[in-house]
Amino acid sequence: MVLVSDGGGPRILVLLAARNGSRWITEQIESILAQTEVSVRIVVGDDCSTDDTREQVARFEWTGRVALSTTGSPAGSAAQNFRSLIQAHGAEGFDYVAFADQDDVWNPDKLRRACESLRSGAFAGYSSAVMAVWEDGRSRILSQLARTTDSDFLFEGAGQGCTFVLQGAFYRKAREFLGQHPELTRAIHYHDWTLYALARVWELQWCFDPRPSMRYRQHEGNDTGARWSPAGVRKRLQLIADRWYAAQIQSITLLCLTANPAQPAARRWHQVSTERSHLRRLRMARFCLRGGRRKVADNAILILAALAGWI
Repeated sequence: MVLVSDGGGPRILVLLAARNGSRWITEQIESILAQTEVSVRIVVGDDCSTDDTREQVARFEWTGRVALSTTGSPAGSAAQNFRSLIQAHGAEGFDYVAFADQDDVWNPDKLRRACESLRSGAFAGYSSAVMAVWEDGRSRILSQLARTTDSDFLFEGAGQGCTFVLQGAFYRKAREFLGQHPELTRAIHYHDWTLYALARVWELQWCFDPRPSMRYRQHEGNDTGARWSPAGVRKRLQLIADRWYAAQIQSITLLCLTANPAQPAARRWHQVSTERSHLRRLRMARFCLRGGRRKVADNAILILAALAGWI
């Protein structure tokens, strides 16, 4: 085990969702504890693992910087595990809150860089590019376009949630809102998309860091996986064709309208997507053309999905 010391600096609460992650979780926790120029506390939410994940986490409890949280019954998904962690931890006394998966490896300066971006107060949240790595040795940088549109938050999140770092004040506001409206997120698969959407409808800014901050492992147990891996592409296209993605957009739109009923993009999309007209698909496609997803290729797929009646 790597001996680590508290680095001082900004206080950051890291919420880590785990389930049967003993193969990777030791290296992940070590990389978080080794963050430079910050003070880190980790809460690991174990979702009824059947391997020795809990035993691996327990090896770090002597540091006083790692705590294990367990549930009596399975949460059902990583997103629900994160929601349970958010509900249980208000992050009082912390400057920032970060999210972590169980199977990545963070660069030593990941949190320091995030804090530098967030310190001015101009941004509510931060996400970064990642270096996706495969077990056969392949690697690829996955980045997010920093240019936002008026409505991108209705159709996508802000990149990999495992890179998210949030202002403490924004986290606490979002946590309070979600606690008051638990029914809004039951059907939303991605907790990170939820948080990005709330930031945007509350007219808060988001920081997209083009530099990779971690090694993002790709393996058979990934929830979704890298965007441009063959498995990731197939899974995403199937979810669109099955109208699962349409249901996610509908749930996000309802979340946004509840958080800010006057939000113009959410109001326009709700009106267009629910109208009874033979021109509905064309109007939805035009809406997406004017400001759907951030990347041109992603937006082209969104427009085609609208024309095909998949969203």
